[in-house]
Amino acid sequence: MRKSTLKFGLIGVLLIFAIVPSIILGLVGTFATINYSKDVRENELAAVSLSKSGAIDALFSGYTEGAASLAKMGAVIENAEKNNNAAENELKAFISESGDIIDALIVDKNGVVLVSAKRSQTGNFEHYDEGGLLSVSGLLTWESYQTDAFYVSHAIKGASGNEAGYVVFIVSVNANSGIGRALNGTYLDGRAYLALVDSDGNTVNFGASGSPMNSGQLDGAFKGEVRHIFDSTNVTDKNSAENMKTGKTGKLSFVYGIIPDVNTWRWVGIADSTALTDFASQRNIIIWAAVAVVCVLALLLAFVIIGKFVNNMQQMLREMSNINTDEGISSSMRFDTKHDKSELGAIKNSFNEFLDEVVLNSERYRTIASLSDNMLFEWDFHKERMYVSDNLLAKFDLNISNATLSNGRFLDSLMEQEFADKYKRDINTLLKNLTNYTGEYQVKTRSGAVVWISCKATCITNRLGEALRVIGVLTDIDNEKKLEVQLSERASYDFLSQLYNRSTFIKKLTTQLDRRGPNKVGLMFIDVDDFKFINDRYGHAVGDEVIRFVADTIRKKVDDRGGFAGRFGGDEFVLCYTNQDDVANLEQIAMDIIDELYVGYTTADDMLINVRASIGISYCPQHTEDCNELIAYADTAMYFVKKNGKTNYHVYVPEDSASGEYEDPEFEVGK
Repeated sequence: MRKSTLKFGLIGVLLIFAIVPSIILGLVGTFATINYSKDVRENELAAVSLSKSGAIDALFSGYTEGAASLAKMGAVIENAEKNNNAAENELKAFISESGDIIDALIVDKNGVVLVSAKRSQTGNFEHYDEGGLLSVSGLLTWESYQTDAFYVSHAIKGASGNEAGYVVFIVSVNANSGIGRALNGTYLDGRAYLALVDSDGNTVNFGASGSPMNSGQLDGAFKGEVRHIFDSTNVTDKNSAENMKTGKTGKLSFVYGIIPDVNTWRWVGIADSTALTDFASQRNIIIWAAVAVVCVLALLLAFVIIGKFVNNMQQMLREMSNINTDEGISSSMRFDTKHDKSELGAIKNSFNEFLDEVVLNSERYRTIASLSDNMLFEWDFHKERMYVSDNLLAKFDLNISNATLSNGRFLDSLMEQEFADKYKRDINTLLKNLTNYTGEYQVKTRSGAVVWISCKATCITNRLGEALRVIGVLTDIDNEKKLEVQLSERASYDFLSQLYNRSTFIKKLTTQLDRRGPNKVGLMFIDVDDFKFINDRYGHAVGDEVIRFVADTIRKKVDDRGGFAGRFGGDEFVLCYTNQDDVANLEQIAMDIIDELYVGYTTADDMLINVRASIGISYCPQHTEDCNELIAYADTAMYFVKKNGKTNYHVYVPEDSASGEYEDPEFEVGK
């Protein structure tokens, strides 16, 4: 009866400790997976949609600026006032440079087409409104061009200052247009896409079907949201994550935002709502399948293992009850194994040997440790046991019961991953060569402090060259190492900005590129605009304050985000981003830096200095995987900004280097 009680009791305990935690883990994993997956997918929908909308912003800005530019040309004004076709060649030249513009027209203030670059319209403008033309129309059907398109217009001011007519662009939305290419593609595993919606509910999108969608193809519930989308956004705001809105209707989840200064269009990132939760559902099935497997295996193993060993355990327990333990562990404590040749006898014999070793080693290490400040450890290959000195256990929080030299439960459990990997490589080298080794590592003490130690170990072999033991000595070298690190760090930083100097930044960037794996790396090259003017006008002391102000500003953009920054000398700074969310949002970060620098700071003399900067951006592996080229490309992109108005950012494209026009003559990576 006692035997059965022990067996089923142990089985019950094993099942409780195996099944209950598995169920709890499954429940926790289910809720965590659902919430985390939904948050990740919603963030991905918002981030990708906002990123793709940037191209839309640029296209609309280009159209409106082009129309405004033409409206100011003398030939266009003359054409509008005199109806003499003076601007026909200018219109043709303009649309020949833009594949998006179907036709360019000059329309008088009464809606009469004066000239058409394609000569597709005569008489009254096809979509003229007596109240005047919109700056940007919604999606319209054009009989003149046999397609759907929208128009962009700009008023022409005559010589007297009166309105003489309009410059009008008919802008294509087909698959090969700029709009089509910007909208092309899906995300969230092909279940989300970017669309343009006009105030009449017409939709343009090439991601889901490869051809424009009109209002008839919109989900019925979503069509009711169009008015709210327009009413809840303001085109005078900035198209940014802060001003982006979200919504949900029917089977769709969506995010939306404005196109700056365009009243008639909004961008919308639309996703099938199931795309936000399917991933979690799939993972939850796996979780619960794993829980079920664990429970079944635990039940089977409990019966097999406990049933096999319970008899021997009962017998060994009876023998152990006869050992007098009043005086603790001593050499007099033994199992009688003289006539026992069974497996239980082998266990008893091993236990006797264990008692002998415990007593011997306890005395040995106690004596050695008392004579030295060094901390000792010993690994026995035969018994697969670790022994350590008392002063080592007093200093470090270790449980050596299941520890081996490098299974993550000995010294490597006290180290960060970098040092743990180095320690394991050193141990493997020691065991391979069966010789001595010395290594230095950072470990965490029982108090939580991180200190440097030196580890010296040697491998003891038998006469056949087989490893028997590894004996090691640990020495606290924290004071010496910290002094060495301090001296090294001082040589790694730029004195004025307290950022990495050129050589240190390049070393860290090279290391980052070597170990990035599939991740992307973003690089930003910043140059202060007109820094020489600041030095000349306000003096070098203020110039130094400007350098420190710029350094403090960009430091806030990389601290605690996985990135790092450096100063290449003078007014040149570099930033490296490794956080994938930051890399995807690098252009917005660049604009934030430009804006924060321009806010400026007040000097000790109570003088406000507004700092302007030009920023170049390059990416690995998109542009290159070479450290020097990555920096050079970012510098070229920065120089592009310098040559085109300053105080802006630019992402490197190969064309920047083709002509050599934007190569910085003063820049050398290794200088």
